[in-house]
Amino acid sequence: MAAFAQTVDVNPRVTLRDIAAAAGMHYSTVSLALRDHPRISAAVRQRIKDIAASLGYAPDPVLSALNAYRKTKVPVAYQSTLAWLDNWEGPVLLRGQATFNEYFEGAAERARSLGYELEEFRLREKGMTPERASKILRSRGIKGVLLAPQPSYGMQVPLDYNHFSAITFGYSLQPRVFHLVTNHQFHSMAMALRELTELGYKRIGLFCHQDIDDKVDNAYHTAFWHFHHKNPRIPKVPAYLVQRGERDSTALKEWYRKCKPDAIVSIGGLGIIDWLHEIGVEVPRDCAYVRLSVAREGDPISGIYENGLVIGRTAVDFLVGMVQRGERGFPHTPIRILVEGEWRMGTTVRRQ
Repeated sequence: MAAFAQTVDVNPRVTLRDIAAAAGMHYSTVSLALRDHPRISAAVRQRIKDIAASLGYAPDPVLSALNAYRKTKVPVAYQSTLAWLDNWEGPVLLRGQATFNEYFEGAAERARSLGYELEEFRLREKGMTPERASKILRSRGIKGVLLAPQPSYGMQVPLDYNHFSAITFGYSLQPRVFHLVTNHQFHSMAMALRELTELGYKRIGLFCHQDIDDKVDNAYHTAFWHFHHKNPRIPKVPAYLVQRGERDSTALKEWYRKCKPDAIVSIGGLGIIDWLHEIGVEVPRDCAYVRLSVAREGDPISGIYENGLVIGRTAVDFLVGMVQRGERGFPHTPIRILVEGEWRMGTTVRRQ
């Protein structure tokens, strides 16, 4: 009768108690430290992680999966409050824009699911200064801040960031030293051009404010240039970037008469359809119109849905991780998280 070979584990799994013994601490402290719990100081967390690494510790995947499952079944207790910092002049100018409002809604939803509350703070209120705002946030025990999109490119929010974990939306805030989440605007522009080309449009033009293109790190103009560089046989309509002080409607009409695009790609609250109508051009009969940031639902305009809810949720996921790890101030290496958009057919394009 054949004998079964006995399996011997020559490398038994390192446990939390092993790490605790090496560190001279209770195993519950080790457990919290390895989960980046804010109750344990950053220095102690790092010491325990170093000891765990030297012992060859690796989490048990089965137990990790079980713990994750248990968390979904247990009501989440309140942890703390996160701040949404609005740097616009009026209380409705920021969230009055559908995409930016989705950022907030997605962020608030994800915050609640993780045990946090998201509270709005307006930095342009009378008497508010960066110093006062910093003191208010600290007195409220707020450690995590979401820096909402700025009104224009190049603005600053000089808080005392040494006390806060911070993440921003997009590239409008200067200097660009924070982690950020935004739509992948280069891909969004490329997607719009690809969809229009497949619909049969030949003369596609970009009409956009220079400030808006700057706010997306010039992704729109760059993607437009790259599209024509890769497709030299497609007629190139010169992009028009509206400068500050120019009148949008006049610039559009003159550009259209000169370049005769059969499709226009743009963004923002520009009244392009009305301005074209004033010179006898009907959308989409004579010229298609594509917006690079359309609303989630009920928007008749053709274009790109940026997935604003996902952007908001992702920002909170990242921010909560920073808060729990005790990461405050300016990161050594800023991380950019890019969320893909989706094409929405709408009613302002048609197959040629």
